Amino acid sequence: MTTFARYLWLLIAAIALPAWVHWPYVVGEIDLASVEIMTSTRFLFELALSTSFAFLLFVLPWSLLLRRRQRRRGVLPRDTWIAATAMTLATLLGLHSNMTMYAPFYGNTWALWEPTFELFLPHGLSVLAILALTIAAEAISAIRSLRAVVPATASSGQS
Repeated sequence: MTTFARYLWLLIAAIALPAWVHWPYVVGEIDLASVEIMTSTRFLFELALSTSFAFLLFVLPWSLLLRRRQRRRGVLPRDTWIAATAMTLATLLGLHSNMTMYAPFYGNTWALWEPTFELFLPHGLSVLAILALTIAAEAISAIRSLRAVVPATASSGQS
């Protein structure tokens, strides 16, 4: 996948589930940190901003490193594992941060790990499904890139 396609997938994957879960409880309520009513635009912007930070921390550096390595040596099978791991970690971080950052809207007596246990883990099957789709998208992209490289090397060897 291209870096832009990875970013779009990460935005879709890490915003859809938290928006679906938190929308009725957060949008239209008062945000105690800014003492303003949470609008739908602001809610989606905060989700996208949090997901963009996960992209900048995990996916972009690995994508640039892999692109540099592939220019030097060509596409290797382990590069696909690195890309899939980086995307999976970024998706997991984006989902976790987006699911737990709205805990104050549910009350203000949260312990340290309680948002993870109360807001993130109950949606574990959905999170696992999103992570499986992320790995599948990376695998399909890897298969296509390896198929494109193999005929090119085979035809250059026959010349």
